[in-house]
Amino acid sequence: MRIEQLQHIIEIDNKKSISEAAKTFFMSQPQLSHSVKNLEAQLGYKIFRRNKAGLIPTAQGKEVLGLAREIINNVEEMKTIGSREADLTGNLSLSLGPAVFNAFGSQIIEGFYQMYPNVNLMITEDIALEVIEKVANRTCLVGVTGWPDEQDDTRKMLLDASNIAYQEVIKDYFGLIVGNQHPLAKKEVVTLADLEEMTFVDYYGFTEGFLRMFGIKPKNQSIFVYNREVLKSIIAANEGIAIFPRFFLLNDIYLEQGLLNIRGIENITDRMKVTMYLIYSRVEPLSPLAKQLIKMIIETIRETMHRSLTYNAHRTI
Repeated sequence: MRIEQLQHIIEIDNKKSISEAAKTFFMSQPQLSHSVKNLEAQLGYKIFRRNKAGLIPTAQGKEVLGLAREIINNVEEMKTIGSREADLTGNLSLSLGPAVFNAFGSQIIEGFYQMYPNVNLMITEDIALEVIEKVANRTCLVGVTGWPDEQDDTRKMLLDASNIAYQEVIKDYFGLIVGNQHPLAKKEVVTLADLEEMTFVDYYGFTEGFLRMFGIKPKNQSIFVYNREVLKSIIAANEGIAIFPRFFLLNDIYLEQGLLNIRGIENITDRMKVTMYLIYSRVEPLSPLAKQLIKMIIETIRETMHRSLTYNAHRTI
């Protein structure tokens, strides 16, 4: 059994055709067929069978292909051990939730390109369900998003059904974001009754869902926005308030300039948490480069949370 034989069957599985896979290796179809037959003879069973869609793996073939992909990824990882990180090349895609993008996006981009200047990293900002959908249909390699712990079981059922692996990154509390001249900015802890009198700035329906969860019915109509910078500018102008995880304001210029404040919500902040998860597909093994991206994201987020000055005494909940 040779490494190239494993590469052969992986490519045949990808293309569903020996003739198409042969083009990848600049081989003739008979040569590639001979390679597969030799491997099947060594193993003692068939790896592929033919149907109307082309070549598909047998039951044993599926297991062999899974192991083959792991072996090839491990081989590629061994090759990178002796290489400088700056020599790595490739394309990676990353989807971040709004609060995650706001708090950690710039550090992730800066840190990644310092380590891997020759890798193309495409980052998009998406709401939680869109992050999950992109990872599920494999239009995005890795996603980072979060949700209230009350939704944890439901969201994990969705992830499991979509063959998505998830890894907890951090936990945080929810807080009320207000402008520095807003009436609620003078209160260290806000009550649920206080919220009923206020106008909310709602990002993609996030705040509406939060209020509904706690039976809060604001008397004023919410301002709906689909851009986080617009959301912050409205709040900074003291025209509305919003509910977000506290890390939404990490490294934020509005907070640093004193235009925004974050306040605790009585009976909510102390008991309602949000968990941030890093997610990726279980279907395909992660490449060495993808593993490095995941490691770097987790380290960046945790280090930023640890050292951030926004969690000092007069700004924390």
